[in-house]
Amino acid sequence: MSKRKMRFFLALAWFFLSCMSAALAQNIAIDSVFPDTTQIFISVSNVKDLSDHWQQTALYATLAAPQYQEFRDSIRQQIETAWPNRLGLNLQDFTTLPSGEIAGGLIAQPGKKPGFAVMMNVDGNAAEVNEFLMRLIRKTTENQRGSAAKERIVIGRQSVEATALSFPDKETGVVRTAYYVALPQLLIAADQKYLVELLLGRLAGEKLNPLANRPEYQAILARCAQDAKSTARPQIKFFLNPLAAGEAIRSLVPQDQLKGQSPFMVLAKQGFGGVAGVGGTIDFATESYECVYRVKVYIPQPMTRALKTLSFTNVDALVHPQWIGANATRYTLLSFNPLVTFNNVGPLFDEFVETEGAWNDVIDSFEKDKLGPQVNLRADLFANFGRQISSTNAFDPEKVSDGEKFVFALNIIEGKEQATAEALRKMFEPDPDVTQITLAGAEFWQYSPQKGGRATRPTGVRPIRSTRPSATRPTAESIAASDAPEAELIKGSVFGVAKGALYVSNDAQYLQKKLAETANPNDSILNQPEHKIAIQRLAQEPAIVNGLFLLGYARNIDGLRENYELFRRGMIPQGKTLSARLLNAALAPADQQGARTAKFDGSTLPPFDESIVQNIGFSLLFGVVENDGFFLKGFSVNPAK
Repeated sequence: MSKRKMRFFLALAWFFLSCMSAALAQNIAIDSVFPDTTQIFISVSNVKDLSDHWQQTALYATLAAPQYQEFRDSIRQQIETAWPNRLGLNLQDFTTLPSGEIAGGLIAQPGKKPGFAVMMNVDGNAAEVNEFLMRLIRKTTENQRGSAAKERIVIGRQSVEATALSFPDKETGVVRTAYYVALPQLLIAADQKYLVELLLGRLAGEKLNPLANRPEYQAILARCAQDAKSTARPQIKFFLNPLAAGEAIRSLVPQDQLKGQSPFMVLAKQGFGGVAGVGGTIDFATESYECVYRVKVYIPQPMTRALKTLSFTNVDALVHPQWIGANATRYTLLSFNPLVTFNNVGPLFDEFVETEGAWNDVIDSFEKDKLGPQVNLRADLFANFGRQISSTNAFDPEKVSDGEKFVFALNIIEGKEQATAEALRKMFEPDPDVTQITLAGAEFWQYSPQKGGRATRPTGVRPIRSTRPSATRPTAESIAASDAPEAELIKGSVFGVAKGALYVSNDAQYLQKKLAETANPNDSILNQPEHKIAIQRLAQEPAIVNGLFLLGYARNIDGLRENYELFRRGMIPQGKTLSARLLNAALAPADQQGARTAKFDGSTLPPFDESIVQNIGFSLLFGVVENDGFFLKGFSVNPAK
């Protein structure tokens, strides 16, 4: 081929790719390029627009205060150091490279190793993209740690140059390769070469069913758009197929590290494959909200098998129990049918323990074992329960390590309180590791293992030790002696029947305080100014016209204070709050021995100052059961606006 023809060919190829990427940048959303085998997908419609809206929130204004400068610098550096960096992108790259949409996801093509891909519109940022690639090449090849090479990726009759970087994983030493293609208006990065070929092929016009055409993806985004008051594109949208995504991620774990059968396969067999998708949208500083998110759990067909355990039911109104109190940090009210859940959990239990009939054996042991409690769990316990769970919690900033004190209450059908209390007595009185105590004049049971010493009881709580012989069944002590997660969860727990409900708490003193709440309307959370605004907002929501099954309320300042203090004092690993447990997974992962060490240092945070966060307001969450699944919406409101 002559040089003139070669130049013409290269110019034609460049023109072809320029037009191809320009079409995407101007007309085609990235979800029309990613394939329908994308199992996790998240997209920011416009990075600058998202940043502008985030900067309009009260939380941003708080963190932007001068006293947080040292913390901002410190945490930014810590995140950069800890960032997994699977594709070499750091946090700054996500803000400086894209000029429009940026999206990424996990793609699991049949017969291929699942991989991650990122695509972004970089129109006008050619210099930044070039500097990014040069920086990656230098970083990869320095000290001969990795290698960089150029590869040609063929698309039909054309070919595109890709930068291939190979580098060892910081944790395992396994060499990974990432591929980058810089088009005139696009940047593509992926950890599998076939993914780059797949995305480029779609851009070149190859017929490929995209994610945007998946019925579940369309249904989820359509439901969120129906609820939105604004017609603007959502700032963030996300989607996942829970079981397929979980199985794909599991397949990336070395076989020698996998234990037992796949939990995702088990759930699929037991009906949870009926959850076709979960997704939604997130927006900041829009529709008079500080933040608003919408989530759709899409279940297009009637629930089958163990999926029926999600037996949520809409009601006209959820009842706020008096014991929630005026000063509750937050509360959650949930309507469901516990008996339906009980009746459908058996096959799932059997599948997980890999023993057919195991659940029925457990049920029979409670009822028919001569040394057992002689309790029919279905008839004597679960049939007595009503349809609402209520919960609340509190946090003592002077005792950060104690974590949250919570109370859960499941209401009991009127007239069934005594029968329920008697069933609990039969179940727990013989157990040497459970102590009978009295709270607010009612009988309760507290897990207080004798191995290692007696549990400390709160003032005014009367212990009563049983003298009945032990039953031939597992005791709380045997659970606590194991390494199972439930051992930690039940330590110090208190449970019993009082005032028409079954109560469970992690702190007897806190439960006793809640049971003593008076019926004075002035002490009700319903009478608090911010809560009144929240309920007024809720009443305006069209989604609840047929009732709701979930309602949650939180004063943002309380939730922020809790985790703020844990983080500032380096106590996230010891945190006992639910949110702290979630933070532990990300910020303080357990080592092979189960010990946790804080991954991030928050010591540069100044002491919590309530005055600078007084406008962060409250959050409200509600959920409704729909014909094709569940719709949930949450929003945060600044009352000052």
